Amino acid sequence: MKNKNVRGILALIIVTALSFGVIAGSRALAKEQGTDQSQGQAQVTEELDVSGAENIQSAAKTQEGYLVTVKEAGYGGDIVMEVSFGEDKSTVTGVQVTEQSETEGVGSRITEEEFLSQFAGAKAPVYLPGMTLETEEEAETAQAEDLELQDGTYEAKADGPDNNGYTDQVTITVADGKITEAVWESVDGDGNKKSEQSENGQYVMTEDGPTWAEQSKALGQALVENQSLGFLTMDNQGKTDAVSGVSISVGGFADLAQKCIDQAVGKTEVVLQDGTYEAKADGPDNNGYTDQVTITVADGKITEAVWESVDSDGNKKSEQSENGQYVMTEDGPTWAEQSKALGQALVENQSLGFLTMDNQGKTDAVSGVSISVGGFADLAQQCIDQAAGVETEEEAPQEGTQVDGISGATISSTAAVNGINAAYEFLQTID
Repeated sequence: MKNKNVRGILALIIVTALSFGVIAGSRALAKEQGTDQSQGQAQVTEELDVSGAENIQSAAKTQEGYLVTVKEAGYGGDIVMEVSFGEDKSTVTGVQVTEQSETEGVGSRITEEEFLSQFAGAKAPVYLPGMTLETEEEAETAQAEDLELQDGTYEAKADGPDNNGYTDQVTITVADGKITEAVWESVDGDGNKKSEQSENGQYVMTEDGPTWAEQSKALGQALVENQSLGFLTMDNQGKTDAVSGVSISVGGFADLAQKCIDQAVGKTEVVLQDGTYEAKADGPDNNGYTDQVTITVADGKITEAVWESVDSDGNKKSEQSENGQYVMTEDGPTWAEQSKALGQALVENQSLGFLTMDNQGKTDAVSGVSISVGGFADLAQQCIDQAAGVETEEEAPQEGTQVDGISGATISSTAAVNGINAAYEFLQTID
């Protein structure tokens, strides 16, 4: 009996000792892991004010530089990233994706080391192949600054009446090199002005909305305020949300106003020489395809525009998309169909003025086209310049660092790059 009691006490002592050992070991491991994690993120020394900074959730000064948390819209939803910079506010030292809902196995690869590691040590801003770093605001400013308008009154008139029997005409006035007035009018076959008819009740669009005259006036005022048409984005129906209260189609106004501006800067109408013109991308895209565009000009008009993309083996994307080797969506138009629609749109418009794009190279200017069209636009313009006898100057390389996107995940890759650049731009505002 005594021996049993002794053995029981000894067993209890051993179990207790082992338990304390496990606890102590766990605490030591946890402490070690905590140390490692704290070393992965520099200690914050000062929180920075991010009020009024779009997409910037938080920012801080750290012992090693700066840490910015930024949110950017991706393909599946918002992408949240923590971007670390050195003390120079421009050298990226690390990027971590903390939230994302991109397509698994495609866009979600922005979280992988293979993609993120290329940003470490990169000088911001960063950009993908074919991506311009010029912001929309900078482009509009540059456009306005480049215009040297001659004082005078300039008029442009549509070639014929629209489906309702009205013919558009725009008049702009320039004084001291600035647009001081822009008037859009539309006149029927009897000489009646749509502006007057909309005010006296003869031309009614809605019962309670602004009249045609009021919307026309608002557009003219917007042009005077902006001094260029860079502000006027349109969808494929010619509608815009760039001017408050304007719900009518504004394509007629935009075309004629641009003609007036061209007159004011002394631009002559571009004359295209008959022939066939080709332009080819400098190298393949992330999917291994090289874009090429061919346009044909006859009697001074573009009669055909063909966009093709060819892989290293000479296979054409148009043919592959038709035979099932290159599939984008199960039920949407093929790449070949979208490419053809773009070419037809260029023939119809005779210039690329219709082709508005977002920062991902997407457009809603051509029905059914959902692919990125930046490659087409660049090469088509080169062809048009050739036909017009315009010598193109070689562009200087962009400042910053070019990085590679993820194949098949252009939107997700672009969102990540835009987020890093947004963080960089924010830091440039910090003293």
